[in-house]
Amino acid sequence: MKAKWIHGVVGLVLVLSIVLVACSRGEEATPVTPSSAPPPAAKVTASPTSAPVAKATAAGTPASKPAPGPDRTPKPERVTVLVEALGTEGFLPSNDSQTAFKMLPTYETLWDMEPDTRQLRPVLAETLPQYSDDGKTLFINLRQGIQFHDGWGEMTAEDVKLTIEMAGRDNSLNPGKADFARAKVEILGPYKLAVHLPAPSWSWAIENGANYRLLLPIVSKKYIDKVGEKEAGRHLIGTGPFKFVKHELSQSVEFEAVTNHWRVTPDYKTLVVKKITEPGTALAMLRTGEADLAAISPQFVPEARAAGLEIRVVPNVGVIGVGLGGQYLPSRANFDPNVPWVQAKNPEKGLMVRKALNLAVNRQEIIDHVLNGIGGQWPVLASPNNDASYDPSWKPYPYDPVEAKRLLAEGGYPNGFETTMVQFPMSGHATREIAEAVSTYWEKIGIRVKRLPMDQPAHRQRQNEFRNAGVAFPVYRNGVDEEMMGPQSFFSSKSAGMNIQFEYSELDALIAKGTSELNKEKRLAIAYDFHKFMYENYLAVPVTVENMPYVVGKRVGEYRTLTGDPFLMSLEYLKLK
Repeated sequence: MKAKWIHGVVGLVLVLSIVLVACSRGEEATPVTPSSAPPPAAKVTASPTSAPVAKATAAGTPASKPAPGPDRTPKPERVTVLVEALGTEGFLPSNDSQTAFKMLPTYETLWDMEPDTRQLRPVLAETLPQYSDDGKTLFINLRQGIQFHDGWGEMTAEDVKLTIEMAGRDNSLNPGKADFARAKVEILGPYKLAVHLPAPSWSWAIENGANYRLLLPIVSKKYIDKVGEKEAGRHLIGTGPFKFVKHELSQSVEFEAVTNHWRVTPDYKTLVVKKITEPGTALAMLRTGEADLAAISPQFVPEARAAGLEIRVVPNVGVIGVGLGGQYLPSRANFDPNVPWVQAKNPEKGLMVRKALNLAVNRQEIIDHVLNGIGGQWPVLASPNNDASYDPSWKPYPYDPVEAKRLLAEGGYPNGFETTMVQFPMSGHATREIAEAVSTYWEKIGIRVKRLPMDQPAHRQRQNEFRNAGVAFPVYRNGVDEEMMGPQSFFSSKSAGMNIQFEYSELDALIAKGTSELNKEKRLAIAYDFHKFMYENYLAVPVTVENMPYVVGKRVGEYRTLTGDPFLMSLEYLKLK
């Protein structure tokens, strides 16, 4: 979808807003969150950080062999899932394929989460995370007898060690690179490891080893040593309930169910994850039965309904908005002190510009007319499911273009300035549409915006190289972030890749304090202070809480998504009618 085309569509939508809203709401069939006020956070009975975390000694506990799976054969059916991106398509822990890993159940993680309660539970690990008394060492006890596909042998501690080290190497594009790089892995036995951390980190196992982020898909050392990383990244070998069949570059990946898998045998034999970038094409394939499942942008909900497709919604999957690039620490080589929203020599003026950029945006109009009423305003780029990330007294930034122009002039730019807005697609999320809508509002106060379409991996590479000073871009904050886990990943100067949206020494200090704090109540207080700083300093342009719609074909029956997670994963549990 080209930027100029998007620009025209958004402009037209805003002009004809009343008519469009009346039409779309007249067909309302899917429950959505009211968009006139911040939606209530989706409450869950347990958070990932509330799962019990045990203390352990270096000896750990005895590992056990997995119980045999149910004796059943998958139905001879083919399920096709559509995505907008497949990452870098080198499906190894050192590559930028987090989105793709979510859709590739050939791999398994150390832990996962129960869909409804988000309670942490063991997968390849036999026990819940176990820490030393000082919190600096994580002990991992692995299950025995877990086999890699195609005869590549049993999973052992050697495979987990290699996976962690690959994710943390210097040239890694893994979003958790910094955490992995600081960890030192010691093998204590065939099924036991110790991960030594530089400081206490209650979140390391949950943040890096669980399925909700899927940063650590466990790979086979024996296989990679034999065929090399290039081949291993294109021809996948894992331990999951689907094994790799073939990969067509930039098109699709095909898998076959593992009969009598140790954990779960899929209901159907063949899974195809297919890349489709045009929403219209995706809807047509779902309508004709060529595809069975796809996340869609709220913009296309009326079209999906008109086609008679079934729409389901994952509530409160995150907050989406626009990041203001270049808020780096001054020590960065690419730090530009003259970025309008930074102005290092006069930071108060930089704050005025950031505030102006926020007051220029009519969030409610975007929710109503671009997102078809699916969403709700939110005051800060923070998880809507975590009470520590916001205060009810914090109101969403109001729409006040007159005040925005005044602040822009007071901030040193009475005639506006030029900037670039990156636009990239993200499966099931309105990243491009929101970037375009914000651009349109900024232009109304005199900002001259150049659109720059690119794919998400290219944007992440620019972030890795700190080349976004003075550049705006879509940003996404997961709805599953708890306490200090999100800040550590998204906003620490020691983070990596796309996660870096702004850096401040005050925030780094709070992150360091919060990630090493083992007392949960104290962590909650630190998280509150962190997000208060974000809110009061207008560090980003939050737009909306996202409720993610997805479309299922006529054959799809039960399918449980992970509460608050923005990805359609765990496809091994999808049932056909």
